[in-house]
Amino acid sequence: MKLATRKAVSISEQRRNRLQSDRARALALRDTFPHVGTVRIELTFNDQSENAPSPQLHTLYPGARAFFRFACPCAECDGDFDLAPAVTALLNEAGRSRRAADRSVRGQLHCQGVRLRDRATSRPCPIELDYRLTAGLGTVD
Repeated sequence: MKLATRKAVSISEQRRNRLQSDRARALALRDTFPHVGTVRIELTFNDQSENAPSPQLHTLYPGARAFFRFACPCAECDGDFDLAPAVTALLNEAGRSRRAADRSVRGQLHCQGVRLRDRATSRPCPIELDYRLTAGLGTVD
């Protein structure tokens, strides 16, 4: 009788599974921030090379999960970017002001992960994230 061998799970699969699980546990945006109609998240990556990762744009509506962590775009890196503190501050401020105008904030984060090829030296991933967050107030029809 041949026993099934267990295939090793890659770092990117582990990261993806962890993020999916955490996202599934997050509450809906409407439950966490009822005054917000949309959250627009613009991500621009830079790794000081000619082949920088493509920018990303995410627009979240009230039914979306209030989950604001994004995986590093380098497939062999185990890091992610946690925008939750910046998004929470922006949305709380937007809720206090209750103005009709959209609220926006910009910032920068550095990846804290380590790429597979750099595990021996523990050199951090060189990817930097420039982000822009925009909160649209009110409900979406």
